[in-house]
Amino acid sequence: MQALLNLAADRTQLYLSPDGQAHATLPSGAATPLYSEDFFTFLHQLSAHQQSPLPNNFQLAKLLRDLDSQAHASNRIQPVPLRTSRTAHDTLLIDLQENFEAIELTHKGWSLTHNFDAPFLRPFLNIPLPAPEPPKHDLTTYLTHLFEIEKEPAEQLALWLAQALMPDSQPPILVITGEARDEAAAKLRTILDPVPQPLFPVPTTINQLGQLALTNRILPFAAYGPLTEKRKAAFNALRKGMIVQLKETNKRRGKIFTKISRPIIISIEAPQEISPTQITIEINKANQGDHSRILGALLNLAAAGMHKSPQPTIQVEHQAIAPQSPTQAPQPDVPGP
Repeated sequence: MQALLNLAADRTQLYLSPDGQAHATLPSGAATPLYSEDFFTFLHQLSAHQQSPLPNNFQLAKLLRDLDSQAHASNRIQPVPLRTSRTAHDTLLIDLQENFEAIELTHKGWSLTHNFDAPFLRPFLNIPLPAPEPPKHDLTTYLTHLFEIEKEPAEQLALWLAQALMPDSQPPILVITGEARDEAAAKLRTILDPVPQPLFPVPTTINQLGQLALTNRILPFAAYGPLTEKRKAAFNALRKGMIVQLKETNKRRGKIFTKISRPIIISIEAPQEISPTQITIEINKANQGDHSRILGALLNLAAAGMHKSPQPTIQVEHQAIAPQSPTQAPQPDVPGP
């Protein structure tokens, strides 16, 4: 087994994802978690090619532990996308998680694909996104009916979601007030990042905030009462990029850190200034919506924005987005059902 171990280490590039999990880049260029069916298949193919006996379960477990230790010992960290991945300057992949499908988004529109090598990070509690459907309305219209709000705040939410979709964006902090603030914040988060726990309490330490960022694409918080200046500073740091210690490290090699930024939603009873670039919207009702068509409308808006720029931008002034209608942007071709 030592020969197979040396060969596997030589033929792959071992590294850690931002959550501390060992990954490997295979000779084909595809990247995969070390403890995955794809990597097991690679090891069996490597063993067969060398005409050596296939490892039994005990040997396989030991081999994987040794490779895992090498990945941690290297202290090498490579980004592993969570939900979304920019595979090219003008192409975005969104992980559907089930059946190894993804949405491929370009300025021409969106479609489902199986042909991708992005090793999406899939935390245990993540719920798969639904397959999007061609929408009957634009995203602003869906959000207007979903929350029973006026067109201008619905446009603000639509543009915020379009920017939050991009993995390397830094959208303003979204502050939701009103009677349905918690439900509305949870529904907005679910559009891009559904999980069983819709909202988090405000963390007591910066380290807790950073650990949540490792396994959540969108971070929604329920705040009660005024936020301290220290907590405001922590939220702003995470919005722009925060240094976070990995959960799992090789303790003999010391601590390992990575930089993470995340879109943030804060549900709070009374409006307050949390960030110079925040958006504050009052929502008093939250109705049921068609997740698949809302996601399709969001993809249409994001694709339309990519006609001008690979990353939709939001102009923020005095805690509000300059009004501009998503329906005025060029509409991409939308695939059929």
